[in-house]
Amino acid sequence: MGKQKGVYLHGKDGNILYYSWKGIACERMIPSEVYQSPVVVAHKNANGLSTTMGGSFRKLLAHVIPYPKSMQMQTALRLALLKWLKSISIPTQTPVEMPYISGLSFNEAAMLDKCLQVPLTVSVTELNELAVLVPEIIPTIALAAPPETDHVQIKFAAACCNMYTGEAQQKVTDNITIPYNSESIPAQTIFLPLEISKGSITILAAALEYFTLTNGKAYLILNDRFRPSEVVFGGVMK
Repeated sequence: MGKQKGVYLHGKDGNILYYSWKGIACERMIPSEVYQSPVVVAHKNANGLSTTMGGSFRKLLAHVIPYPKSMQMQTALRLALLKWLKSISIPTQTPVEMPYISGLSFNEAAMLDKCLQVPLTVSVTELNELAVLVPEIIPTIALAAPPETDHVQIKFAAACCNMYTGEAQQKVTDNITIPYNSESIPAQTIFLPLEISKGSITILAAALEYFTLTNGKAYLILNDRFRPSEVVFGGVMK
């Protein structure tokens, strides 16, 4: 920092900044490049990557996200990805759960395990594809539902993004329809042919949609408490 003498200026001329400090006219040179520590650079990169990745996953998982324009949901997804990017080193094997991401809800008004009271078991096949085991259920016991329910859809969406750029890569969706009655439904496995490739992060989300029947036509029940949507698997391969 230097003091101005003679003519007192305020503003910038080239790479020289003229300003006042405690009533003293000063001047200083603006460096052409500002040094940023590796920690600062990593923080900035993680913020940008989580934003890009969050947008990609919202687009790929739209099949199961009940309120895609919700800013609360968008922020929660971005922050979960940001926390994960900052908190752990990338493993060499696909984990069953990823901190901050596995269990993330896309609708805080409804909890998947409160509406569907049996576990969904997710596994990775020998072909690096996802499989979801839905156990044997009696719908009126396993599913919490509003009284006007006729049937329920369990919806699945799996998606991959590039873990280094956040770019959307691939997606696959599926769903099963369950009549809401007291008849037992055998266990079934849903295969999602989404290859978990190296250098990608994979998310599998599940959602429930409840339908009522009026004059022979099915209508979605628009009740926040019965529109759960949640990440049931998060995996990454280096």
